[in-house]
Amino acid sequence: MKLLLLAVVVIVGVLVVLSLLRKGTGAGPVGSRPPGTRHLDEETAVRPDIDPQALAAARAQVAPTVPDAVLSDALLDATPKQVAHLFSAVPADVMANAMGQNTGRGGTVQVQGQATAQDMAQLRNLSSAVDELDIWNFGDDTGHKA
Repeated sequence: MKLLLLAVVVIVGVLVVLSLLRKGTGAGPVGSRPPGTRHLDEETAVRPDIDPQALAAARAQVAPTVPDAVLSDALLDATPKQVAHLFSAVPADVMANAMGQNTGRGGTVQVQGQATAQDMAQLRNLSSAVDELDIWNFGDDTGHKA
């Protein structure tokens, strides 16, 4: 009986020590665990505030083109060091495109005012050509009836 009681006391002691280690006592706001986004799936969920020190630490290591709102969202699930590592892995041109700073015109659609009568005629011809397609014809099945 004494052995069972001793085992229970040891298990409870280990659980207490583990819970204290998980809480990260004395780690400071920059080194503490991010709040996470698991609970934000609900429509009525309130977004947690990001620690200003964590945001400042991430801002010091990330390009200034990245908005604070993006950093704040990333800091919900990652530490400032992890966020800096993630953003450093993104090529500069990809980051510029993601932030809407397109310097080149390749691959983008340029809208230049109203469509002309010639443009509209081309669209009508294209529409007629699509209407004439027999997309439901999957071959001749007249000879193979079961």
